[in-house]
Amino acid sequence: MTQAKAAPSHQPEKIHALTSLRFFAALIVVFFHTLLITVPSIATVRIIPRTVSIGYVSVSFFFLLSGYILGMVYLRSERPINKGKFYAARFARIYPLYLLTLLADTPDLLLSLREKLGWAGAVSKTAKPLIVHIVMLQSWILGLRRIDGPNWSLSVEVIFYLLFPFIGILIWRLKGWQLWASAILVGVGGQLLVYWTTLHVADYAIRDNPILHVSTFALGIFLARWQCLQRDRWGSSPRRGSSIAIALILAVIGFAALVHWQQLIPEASIRDGILAPVFLLIIWAFSANQSLPARLVSPKWLVILGEASYGLYLIHMPVYHVWERLHLRAIPALYPVYLAICIGLSVLSFYFVETPARKWILRKLQTRSKETMEAASDAQ
Repeated sequence: MTQAKAAPSHQPEKIHALTSLRFFAALIVVFFHTLLITVPSIATVRIIPRTVSIGYVSVSFFFLLSGYILGMVYLRSERPINKGKFYAARFARIYPLYLLTLLADTPDLLLSLREKLGWAGAVSKTAKPLIVHIVMLQSWILGLRRIDGPNWSLSVEVIFYLLFPFIGILIWRLKGWQLWASAILVGVGGQLLVYWTTLHVADYAIRDNPILHVSTFALGIFLARWQCLQRDRWGSSPRRGSSIAIALILAVIGFAALVHWQQLIPEASIRDGILAPVFLLIIWAFSANQSLPARLVSPKWLVILGEASYGLYLIHMPVYHVWERLHLRAIPALYPVYLAICIGLSVLSFYFVETPARKWILRKLQTRSKETMEAASDAQ
């Protein structure tokens, strides 16, 4: 007697492990920006500087995870996306803390320019970058990306959100070999585009341009589509532990190979999605809620840190600029204190800034979001 397959559910389950992984990815970005210049002695352990020096690859992980989570939340029901509600939900999620940290870091630029230009010149030179950041265009105009450097990725995310209701629907119509062929075409085509730009376009003109990251975001949607097709076909039976172990081993090997041979690979390729296959394996493996790896990174306190990772990502540079002005950077032993302050502020911002602001904006716009706060955090 054959066992009936479970009916497919259109309600996305919470994947706590992926939320927790966001914390580690954000922490790697913090180390990339601050660790080696604050604790230079740590460079004596050779593997640390080699790994930290490519910490910016975490941003590609965020981009791919964003596509995956948005696909799971908005496309799984296979119903048309209400664009107004979708854009409102995304604005309510990312903009309040983005604006707050932007304004918090602006005085650092102003004070730096005052030392060279005086107050009048500093105010004039600060105004243009501030306006560009407020309207979230800094990833298009690299020369004006001068406030809270990591927030350039939010300027890229805005393009993803604008495109998602259109490209997401197209990807969700694909099945079988068409899905695989399209995913390979998008992934390979994205890397060929990156390589072409390194040959024909100056880095200062194209660095961090949103166009170079769209393929990474789209691959996350492809993974979500493939997983939903698998679940609809086979039900919600857990994946084999051996398959998950193989996926994670391959991911570790891929990342280790990049760390070892990074000098042979164009920086633009590393920066713009060459690790996408590794991130696909990681997300696929940890999205199995009942697996051992997923359960190991799913304790409540770690999930909370993952939900607060957006704050950690945006807050750590404004805090570091204050840290420098207080001349604390010269005391490496205080680096753990700096980290604790950043993490603490990120958790406080999640509960007392991000969540209340999101609810207030959605209430004012008289709309309800399909995103839980956890999913909204993952889709940042």
